[in-house]
Amino acid sequence: MIPLFALVLVASIGQASDQELQCPPPLRDEEQKVTRAVQGGYVVTVRRKADPALTKDACVVEVRGPSGQVVFTREGYNTRLHADNGRDVDNDGTPDLVIGHDTRGDTRCCWEYTILSLRPVPHVAGTFSNPSFEVDVNRRTVVWSLLPFEDLGPDLAPAPTIAVAQQYRDGRFVEITSEYCAVILAGTAKGWANLSEDLWQLEGSRRAASRADTARPPSFEVETTRLSATTVALQMMYCGLDGDARELIRQVWPDDQHEKIRASIEAAVASARRRY
Repeated sequence: MIPLFALVLVASIGQASDQELQCPPPLRDEEQKVTRAVQGGYVVTVRRKADPALTKDACVVEVRGPSGQVVFTREGYNTRLHADNGRDVDNDGTPDLVIGHDTRGDTRCCWEYTILSLRPVPHVAGTFSNPSFEVDVNRRTVVWSLLPFEDLGPDLAPAPTIAVAQQYRDGRFVEITSEYCAVILAGTAKGWANLSEDLWQLEGSRRAASRADTARPPSFEVETTRLSATTVALQMMYCGLDGDARELIRQVWPDDQHEKIRASIEAAVASARRRY
């Protein structure tokens, strides 16, 4: 049986999502707007500070308990509730708040989302960069993060990434990407971990064209192929398939670039492993 608390919280979260609960833009001619959502006795407020000249830390998200006490707050360039707010992320049978704040105001990053569990008392269960969520075969939430490496891609292009899976087990979030490596690298994973487009970019003739292109800079088509190859090689190496990653590098880049590309990907994977 689903607890009454959960039913109330889910219903109110659905109402909050319709309100697009996020920090409104600064308005010089109007009163700064405050948006609230009441969720199972908790109130979430997302607002801008009164000073219209503020940019850094101009937005605030605040959670108050049933008695009005502040139990959580964050500031940033922007603040909001995640679209999956209300999902049971920590798998304890009750919905959680998924609260985001933008730490840098950069269009290519840097949203950080806090999982605030409300039972038995409000507490931070985990923090993630730009997470997405799905459920496994046991109906338990899996949290996906895309770890970007902007220095490995061209300017103004999507950064190469590593998909990382985590799940709340035994009182904490643990990294479980190895359980999904086969489907990720087959291009059949769901959501952000799906590499089907990158794998399509690496069909045989594209690999050969990229390997033969020694121009600096390369053509747009070759640059696109190499960007996809970088993402796939990163994921291969993170999944422990170093030999497959080295072979992909050999097939996609000219001979004189192999060592440099391999070293940069190895360094990126090492940094990802230190993080998780």
